[in-house]
Amino acid sequence: MTTVELLGITKRFGPFTALETVSFTAKSAQIQAIVGENGAGKTTLMRVLYGLYKADAGAVRIRGEDVNLKTPTDALAHGIGMVSQHYAIIPDLSCLENLMLGSEPGVVFSPKQAERRAQELAEKMGFAFNWSDPASTLGPAECQKLEILKLLWRNANIMVLDEPTAMLSPADADALYESLDELAKQGATIIVVTHRLPEVLEHCAEVTVLRGGKLIEARDVKGLTSSQLAEAIVGKALTEIAAPEAIETAGHLVISELSVRGARGDLALKHASLQVRKGEVVGIAGVDGNGQRELFQALLGVIPAESGAIQLGGVDLLLLSTRERIAHGVRLIAEDRHDEAVIEDWSLIENAILGFQRLETYRDGWRLDRSRTKGAALEMAERFNTKYSELTNPMGSLSGGNQQRFVAARAMAEEPSLVLAFQPTRGLDVEATRQVYGGLRTLCRENQKGALVVSFDLDELLEFCDRVVVLNHGVLSEPRARDRSEIGRLMVGASA
Repeated sequence: MTTVELLGITKRFGPFTALETVSFTAKSAQIQAIVGENGAGKTTLMRVLYGLYKADAGAVRIRGEDVNLKTPTDALAHGIGMVSQHYAIIPDLSCLENLMLGSEPGVVFSPKQAERRAQELAEKMGFAFNWSDPASTLGPAECQKLEILKLLWRNANIMVLDEPTAMLSPADADALYESLDELAKQGATIIVVTHRLPEVLEHCAEVTVLRGGKLIEARDVKGLTSSQLAEAIVGKALTEIAAPEAIETAGHLVISELSVRGARGDLALKHASLQVRKGEVVGIAGVDGNGQRELFQALLGVIPAESGAIQLGGVDLLLLSTRERIAHGVRLIAEDRHDEAVIEDWSLIENAILGFQRLETYRDGWRLDRSRTKGAALEMAERFNTKYSELTNPMGSLSGGNQQRFVAARAMAEEPSLVLAFQPTRGLDVEATRQVYGGLRTLCRENQKGALVVSFDLDELLEFCDRVVVLNHGVLSEPRARDRSEIGRLMVGASA
């Protein structure tokens, strides 16, 4: 049964047309995907369905009835719910309070009754929560599950999930799709916006491809190959990059017996030893929260090392401040661009030298060299085809994917010695992902530098990194073989 019909949707933002006469349908009792490049209009289309945006033209029909969705409240009244890329979880509130927030059962309600209903919904999905615990104790997989329960709490049966597995391990992603499949069997309509093509092919019944705000095709997934889907998304054959290879050069980054304490005072990194050789891109696989952040923070000098040693190009990094490490060529592609990488109200030119403003490269004596900073911003924007109108426009005027392209390019400017990349392709499409990793590989190979990459997409690490190591409960280990199953077991602490 067709439950959702978006008919000839057009959406403009000033002179920019984000969607042009796009039509989309979704059926009950199945999972279907929407895919496309950054800026293709995927999220915009779903925000029209959720009442966040008002279409400039076209119609929305739910279960055969034309509807006027002015707000998310209107959408929820028709059973439509949406989970965005960034979880709407408030850490200081309990799990139950997060579940109910904005949809409390009346002014006066019984907490016991509320918890009873929450437990029934959780058991229905095979989830388990300690409802009184603060949400800060939840990992990414639990946050995603709680977001789904929030939709069920609000009686949503048309569910839109934007990049639902971006922060999950392979096992957690598989478990999430099992839950979504169970919801579909119960009659729900599940719409997934994703860049992960293997998930589309394995878990979805239908796929809709958007490109440049236009509908390219909508078809059954059965019989579709990954290369066919990728070419439909980008409109051409994919950019080829060299296959991973064994690097036999000397150690460039040498980490020895490094221990680091986390924010709670416990050892988040335990006697970790690792070498990144000259020319090498090394991937770090692991479930979120197993010491990845503390490792990068220690390498940057943001937090102190408890013990151990770090050498980069023969220089003892532990003797250098963060500012001196940046001057020595340490660069970061931050996990959260909003909090750590950009200032959205500042221009692209100002963001281009954020953190680098003291480097001689961008200075003319005691002041900034405006021509150099503008030139640097232009190079960064062009490196991975960032779409923008003017360099003087605020960073916030760019889409999330284009902000990510710019941030990745900034980290690779001026031939850095070491790039620390934390989820470097988060929110990027297939072609941009290949461009960023291709850029990392070229930078390392041609300049005999190194890169450490943290990604929660194991397939991405296996495809693009020269070597993959595993971080589990603060312990680094190297798998015996480049094998997805073995690495997956190490990620969850099981013996290989």
